[in-house]
Amino acid sequence: MRQFVLIVTVLLLVVVIWSQFDTTILETAEPRTIAVEGAGEIEVMPDLIHLYYNVSEINDSEVGAAKAEVDKRSSASVRALIKLGVKEEDITSSALNIRTLDDFNPRDGISGRRHMVQRNIDVVLRDVSVYNAALQALVDSDISEITQIKPDVSNYDQLKQQALAQAAQRAREQAEFLAAQFDAELDRVHQIGRQNIQRHFDFQESVAASMRGAPGKKDTPYDFKPGKVKVTSNVYVEFELR
Repeated sequence: MRQFVLIVTVLLLVVVIWSQFDTTILETAEPRTIAVEGAGEIEVMPDLIHLYYNVSEINDSEVGAAKAEVDKRSSASVRALIKLGVKEEDITSSALNIRTLDDFNPRDGISGRRHMVQRNIDVVLRDVSVYNAALQALVDSDISEITQIKPDVSNYDQLKQQALAQAAQRAREQAEFLAAQFDAELDRVHQIGRQNIQRHFDFQESVAASMRGAPGKKDTPYDFKPGKVKVTSNVYVEFELR
């Protein structure tokens, strides 16, 4: 009996000691970390410009006549752009819209109908130096409206990486500065969190009415210059301390 009690006691001691030893192995101390956010910004001049314009015509009786006029003026604008060196593949017509406009007054109701035809055209200028000449050529071609102007860059992926690298470098610099305030040093990266990359166009929207019907004002100069393109990045990083 005494031998049995001794064996049981020894087994219990072994279990207790092993549980303490096992817990010590499994439990590792949480590393000390510091969390920072870095921001990067790359600003460059655009090497592309997107132009969006339309040609429209209203006819009181014949939709075909309105379309023929739109086709005529659209073709004239395209030929003018090609003459400046714009390639045909960089000029696209995104839509042709045909609508019926009702003349309405509260007393008599619908008193007549007119037909409106509009063609929307998108252009990519790969030579930004012809920008002002392109605007003047469009106005001289009797286009109806320039609805948007957007500068762009052809190497966006490269700029995105540069902005991200700048954000990462600034995150490390901030982390090193903060760690030094508490007499600590940076160790390895513990975690990289969210990343945010954006492209900003410092562009101006221009709505230029056609000079059609006002020949004396066709020589009005356009001084628009596209703004710079900015690519910004933010990155959240946690570093371990030693």
